[in-house]
Amino acid sequence: METLFASELKKLNTLYNRMQFSFLFLYGRDGTGKTELLREFCQNKRTIFYSATEIVPQRQLHAFWEEAVRCISPHQIPQEFTTWEQAFSWVSSVSFSHRLVLVLDEFQNLPVHQPDFMEAFQNAMEHDFPAGKIFLAITTSSVGYARQMMQEKAPSPFHHISARAFLDAVPFYTCRPYLSTFPPLEQICLYGITGGLPSYINMLRPEATGRENVLSLFFQKDSPLLFEPLKYLHRELREISTYNFLLEIIASGRNRLADIASDASIGTNKCAKYLNILISLGILTKEFPAVGDTQKKVRYVFVDHMLRFWYRFVYPNISTILFGQGRTLYEQEVYPKLSEYALPVFETVCTEYLERLVDTQEAPFSYHHTGSWWCGGTKREPFFRIPLVAVDETHTVLGICHASEVPADLSYLESLNMPLEPFADKERYLCIFSTAGFTPELTQAAAEAGNVWLIDLEDTVL
Repeated sequence: METLFASELKKLNTLYNRMQFSFLFLYGRDGTGKTELLREFCQNKRTIFYSATEIVPQRQLHAFWEEAVRCISPHQIPQEFTTWEQAFSWVSSVSFSHRLVLVLDEFQNLPVHQPDFMEAFQNAMEHDFPAGKIFLAITTSSVGYARQMMQEKAPSPFHHISARAFLDAVPFYTCRPYLSTFPPLEQICLYGITGGLPSYINMLRPEATGRENVLSLFFQKDSPLLFEPLKYLHRELREISTYNFLLEIIASGRNRLADIASDASIGTNKCAKYLNILISLGILTKEFPAVGDTQKKVRYVFVDHMLRFWYRFVYPNISTILFGQGRTLYEQEVYPKLSEYALPVFETVCTEYLERLVDTQEAPFSYHHTGSWWCGGTKREPFFRIPLVAVDETHTVLGICHASEVPADLSYLESLNMPLEPFADKERYLCIFSTAGFTPELTQAAAEAGNVWLIDLEDTVL
């Protein structure tokens, strides 16, 4: 099966083949596959791979020495390091004659209680490492720490970065080989529930049903993902209760700042500060309409469909799950709402589908950006949203997604044909995606129109 990291590995190997000092910085929360990516990259390469944990300083340096001996010099054991300067100097000397990969995994744990570590690391970055052929790879699961390091003023070791990458969700079509044993609709649900994160996708058991996999991951007392989001937030944030409350509100479907602040009983300015911090951590994003007046219509949405699932169905019910009633909870409260939950996931997959049409030159015109568009949401004007929009100067693709057990009907085509001002002067192409097929009336109307694509679930996921 093809790796989930084919494109990333190609880029890393290009950097590796330059045979000079290189510094790679990988960051992303737990589950994004940083360690797995580097493990694949380091195959058949001379490597020191050290994953730092939260231990006392003396033990940290000794553990690094042990790993260096195991990886590089099992028969020529160097004298045990007494300082980090000595450790980095030895590593550099090893790289004089051969390319050497040095991986410092979970780097944020190394400076803890070691005030001399960063000074030694800075010195190595400026003097020792450039003298050899080291490929240095640093990772961290703390997005806040990563962004703080990259914003530090000079001199900083992070000013020597050759390449950086923020790892997040893997695209659906890259993940699909790992989901192919499940029915098409389950593939979409499982992609969303795992967040498209490699470590969580690898937890899926292909011999089990989608339902059993979800129960196993979230709704049992010993489920591996039962508390995973809380661990991440505790590492990154204070005022955890406030952030949890805000995320629970957004997961329930409230997306406008005024609505979120009202439900949380806090002022909009204070609420916006909290939300901006969640955006900086890659948990939320601001969504703007693809065209037209955008600044006044911002929506706050989850970047990660797994976190949206967790805050919608798991977090409010942790006591029930720990009491051993997770299966009953799933059957009565979660499963009946999965189609509603899956709709934004389906929209993500359909967006990928439209982008692939451009890549394969099957699109009616060469659009370079896909987004969504909406209006209304006030007492005077009901909320109306088109989830799929792609435009150029003279054309537009408008698309809508239907995730239900009944076929999509003619009302979807009527919605897309409405006289919407931002698209009035553009030639329209319309697409309707459906998880349950299309009514005969819609099929006939689409055939007569000539500019309408009807794309069923099987065609979407294949």
